[in-house]
Amino acid sequence: MKKTGLTFIMLLTLGFIGKAQTTRYFEFSTTCGHGNWQDTTFIASTSNQIIIDSVLANLARPLNQRNFINGPIDYGNGGHNHNANHWFLWHFIPNQWSLVELAIEVCDGCPYTDVDADTAYWVGTVGQFCPWSGRPVREVSNPLGINDPIFENEISLYPNPTNNIINIEGLTKNENNTIQIFDVQGKLVITKTINEKGAIDLSELNKGVYVIKIGEVAQRIVKM
Repeated sequence: MKKTGLTFIMLLTLGFIGKAQTTRYFEFSTTCGHGNWQDTTFIASTSNQIIIDSVLANLARPLNQRNFINGPIDYGNGGHNHNANHWFLWHFIPNQWSLVELAIEVCDGCPYTDVDADTAYWVGTVGQFCPWSGRPVREVSNPLGINDPIFENEISLYPNPTNNIINIEGLTKNENNTIQIFDVQGKLVITKTINEKGAIDLSELNKGVYVIKIGEVAQRIVKM
């Protein structure tokens, strides 16, 4: 009986250790004034359960009520930090970042991640990053893949980034699906009802990152 109980405790302990060591990846949106779509989102990773719980709690809030990321950064993409097919020259150091409500102004801004000199400034001089528009958007299940599954049931959303038209396919047939699009401040800018496939015209929107919501599932889109 004692042996059985000891085995159970060991398995339970190993289970908690395995859970604590699981790395999770989250995508963050940013608003940059220089117009590069590459700098509109990035990915940060953590295995710290406190940080994971904090991000998940923030994702349950409206976008404009979520806290922003703050923490030290290092050279290289860390094997996960990219936006679509653009891989960054920097990444947040895993488990050393957190979500905050306020931070010093010096670490806010855009790192111009396609330029080595600017990356050197942010990593070597500033040493940390706290984009006040860097709010969590979603959890990323496959950070190494450029084309992650966008929605459940294999809904297709393309092209993304887009100039004007975003196409949506794979929705439930014979039902009206309400599509909502929010800007980075959480303001609803477009509402439309379509069937299993359709298109949404974004020509009236300014360039930037938006969040498209279908039911309880959301995904960011980039208007160029």
